[in-house]
Amino acid sequence: MTDIQNRSTGVKATRPWLKKKRIIIPLAALLLLVVVSVSQQSAQTAANDKVALVASQKAATQAAADKVVADQAAADKVVADQVAADKAAADKAAADKVVADKKAAADKVVADKAAAVKAAADKAAADKAAAAKKIADANRLTTAQENAKRKAESYLDMSGFSRSGLIEQLQFEGFAENDAKRAIGSMNVNWNTEAEQKAKSYTEMSGFSRSGLIEQLQFEGFTNAQAAHGADSVGL
Repeated sequence: MTDIQNRSTGVKATRPWLKKKRIIIPLAALLLLVVVSVSQQSAQTAANDKVALVASQKAATQAAADKVVADQAAADKVVADQVAADKAAADKAAADKVVADKKAAADKVVADKAAAVKAAADKAAADKAAAAKKIADANRLTTAQENAKRKAESYLDMSGFSRSGLIEQLQFEGFAENDAKRAIGSMNVNWNTEAEQKAKSYTEMSGFSRSGLIEQLQFEGFTNAQAAHGADSVGL
């Protein structure tokens, strides 16, 4: 119990316990409120800290997840880019091969055509050479025929002769008829020119009518056309 001095008498008096409790109870209640308030604030702070921690952990987890997604997207892009590059390279290689194959085929066609043309040209040249050799062999004269040819050339240098007249002259010289014909056949003789020479020689020796000169030239072995040409050449 607490002693309280009486203000009027100055004598200490003892306050009853009930009156003392009226002061202690409000103080205790106030203290309890303070404790409860502090406890609530601490709890709220702890709760806030826990929420903040959870939010931070959630943000960190989300950031990590986002990074994983971003890394995977980057990796996927690298793979996609590589696949695209490989496909582009493969497509280009395939296109280049198609072009190369077409060029090779075209070159082969050209080469085959050139080879065929060359083969044809070579064959034609060989055939021509063979034909020329055959002709040369056919035209090759024997010694007797060569001599008959030389004799015929000498007669033609001296006077005009018809083909038949020159053959007869060679036979008269002792050459066989076949050798005489073969020798004359190998020569390039213009029988119209020979008719001109023979007609000129006749008109220089004597006077002839056109018909008489033609008849004489025919007698010499010239054909009708050759004799007529000879008469024309001397103005008859």
